[in-house]
Amino acid sequence: MLGCKSLGQLLTLVASVVALLGVCAASYRHPVADYFDRFIYEAIVLEKSRPIEAVYGIVKHENQRSEASSILDSPQHLHELEPLYAIRPLYVEALRALSFVMPLRQGIDFLSAASYFGIGIIAILWTRRPVLAVMLMSAYPLLVLARIGAPDSLSALFVITGLWLIEQRRIQSVGLLLLLVSITVRTDNILLLLAAIAWCAWGKRVGYAAGAAFALLSAAFVCAINYWAGNYGWIALFHYSFLGHGSLSPAEMPHTLTLEQYVGALLRGTLAIAVHVTLWILLGILSWFRRPSSVLIIVLSAVTAHFLMFPSPEDRYFIWAYIVTGIALIRSFDPPGLDMPSGQVSVAMTKRLS
Repeated sequence: MLGCKSLGQLLTLVASVVALLGVCAASYRHPVADYFDRFIYEAIVLEKSRPIEAVYGIVKHENQRSEASSILDSPQHLHELEPLYAIRPLYVEALRALSFVMPLRQGIDFLSAASYFGIGIIAILWTRRPVLAVMLMSAYPLLVLARIGAPDSLSALFVITGLWLIEQRRIQSVGLLLLLVSITVRTDNILLLLAAIAWCAWGKRVGYAAGAAFALLSAAFVCAINYWAGNYGWIALFHYSFLGHGSLSPAEMPHTLTLEQYVGALLRGTLAIAVHVTLWILLGILSWFRRPSSVLIIVLSAVTAHFLMFPSPEDRYFIWAYIVTGIALIRSFDPPGLDMPSGQVSVAMTKRLS
């Protein structure tokens, strides 16, 4: 009887992994071909072996989106765009490595889909419910992460794996190191790392001095990456992303920001994103009341800080948080005491809050 049950679980696991692989393969075969960012990442990789004039000729005429772009209208403007994207060195180097075994355009699609497959495997391991995990990974708009040519899927793989390991108290240091590495894929992951460090320090899982030192090291790491890439800074990025200045390139953006400009962009972003996040907020609340989780506090803190700094309504910035919320909801149906580390965290949190 036990053997039949174990065989059934194994078959369910295999079928779930095969289904996940099918979802990721379909995403690889049907990418969002006109996603603008992919052209800039392609240009950065190509420039390691070719002059920018030749690279511009390739990416400009690659797609109707790049053809029609008013900002991508000269090699000089392409060069001025690149610092906004060069702050993801690990992602760029991963694409460069893939370019030796497959065409670069396919490598961009493969990295997104393969990273998404990795996220799905982590979701299966974290929830221990393969069917529900694969159903979560097949949901809209999560699949967008596997289809766009951007570092978001690889970043989410590092982030979600890191949070999973942090929840396992015995190996939380590995999780924190993964979050540190994730900064080389997306520098804004520093917000999640700081939230995780603060939570670990508050829960006495790391010492205050060690946590503060790690936080300072992480912040210095971000500053070093931005300096190396020649990034224009948060204010210039804010102007370029939300305020609009005609055909100005990022290098020509103002370096001052008024309170009125910031609040206006924040309100517009809030109104636009409300329809996207309402369901996930509801699922998070339901999960919390069923089974309080430290991970949900870390995620909420990081997402809130990110939106306040960069009030974009694009789902891709928050899909990693949607996935973690879904995982937390699935795990909220586990029998009490099934996961002792998480249970101990919940008990400690309840005592502190009371």
